[in-house]
Amino acid sequence: MLERSDAGIFVVSREPEGTLTALKQVMMRKRYRAFSGSIPEGYPLALDERLLFELGRAGALTLARTPVDSVFRVAHWWTQEFPEQPLAAVRCYAHSSPCLKFFSGGRPTWRIGDDHDYEVDYEVPTRRAVDVPDPETLGLPTSERAAAAALSTLTVELISSWLRADSRLS
Repeated sequence: MLERSDAGIFVVSREPEGTLTALKQVMMRKRYRAFSGSIPEGYPLALDERLLFELGRAGALTLARTPVDSVFRVAHWWTQEFPEQPLAAVRCYAHSSPCLKFFSGGRPTWRIGDDHDYEVDYEVPTRRAVDVPDPETLGLPTSERAAAAALSTLTVELISSWLRADSRLS
């Protein structure tokens, strides 16, 4: 168990730059704009008003550290934008067991660990269906513990910050 909360999305790509290009497409489709300013002290950010991503390599994958409460929602957006690209997302709340979800075909396909699956209106299966890609053959983490361990060793190469278009900071 981690002492601080953390989350990330694993993308089958060796280059953080290519992942950043895809991330830009996802965020613009969801009506976000790149944001390089600072948040005024005391400003109460709404949920998903500002999303900050830290990208780096994790073996044959790119790992994008993501805000903890947004990780599965952003992964769902990503798979809807790129349904042919399987990915995995891990969320680790401090002092709790992590949850790992796999996404492909525009939806979350299965998960390991407890979650309320708020990003969709159904319960995500807890077993991989036979027609869902095997994460091991794709190089994706195969357990929530392995995903959390990879996330904890991330060396950040790129940072990408986004602000929702309807933000008062726009």
